[in-house]
Amino acid sequence: MVIDYTASWCGPCKFMEPIIKTMASKYTDVGFVKIDVDKLSDVAQEFGVQAMPTFFLLKQGKEVEMVVGAKKDELEKKIQIHRVV
Repeated sequence: MVIDYTASWCGPCKFMEPIIKTMASKYTDVGFVKIDVDKLSDVAQEFGVQAMPTFFLLKQGKEVEMVVGAKKDELEKKIQIHRVV
């Protein structure tokens, strides 16, 4: 599962939005969840999110990777490593 911590005012988040949609279509075996840090600030705070976008990769309910920033290639590489096929 990929959790995308984002904000409506965040330029890099807007850049990543179509990329995340493409990845979600490509990796149908991976769940993608988008969390707006302004609407769910308590959740973002609990996970220690300090910059947007921040992506957490979870496997069997546990965090296995984190990507901070609009690093599409790094994110996709980590998805490929951790997905269950």
